[in-house]
Amino acid sequence: MHIHRTRIVITSSRDPSIRTRNFLNVLTFVLPDSVKITRGKKSKIEIFERAINLGALYLLFVLAKNGNPLRIIVYDLESLSIKYFFKLSGLSLPSDYNVSLNQIKGHSNVCIKLNECDFLRDFLVDMNMYNLTNNCDVVVNSRLIHTNICELLFMLTTKNIKFLKMILEA
Repeated sequence: MHIHRTRIVITSSRDPSIRTRNFLNVLTFVLPDSVKITRGKKSKIEIFERAINLGALYLLFVLAKNGNPLRIIVYDLESLSIKYFFKLSGLSLPSDYNVSLNQIKGHSNVCIKLNECDFLRDFLVDMNMYNLTNNCDVVVNSRLIHTNICELLFMLTTKNIKFLKMILEA
């Protein structure tokens, strides 16, 4: 019997839009050992307590503005401090590529194929997006667009299907 350890808890600001909820669902599928917590009326303190009780190492908040995901803040739950802070300046979800969430579900072996973005290296490793075998369901490529601006592109390896693109600014 395999015991699943929660490494990352994912949540959003209160009352997220459908687009933000879809983004959270996709992140839950591509970040190994992650779970999504619906924020509801819970305070930030309650979310932190829940994540700590689950034994998670990181709490990933997606903040939105006008219904669109705008920022990703990752807290280190050991030190209770912000470890990563990114501005999302572009986002393409599976629906933008005509890919259903069912096609993504269950693909949890994520490998970094190309990383041109030094500022994302530790983030990708901390989010468990690496695999030491060549048995990858999902491949992540990061491409430097400009100083401290990087494109992350996620693809299903089975058919080279792109399903998620994020433009992150450090």
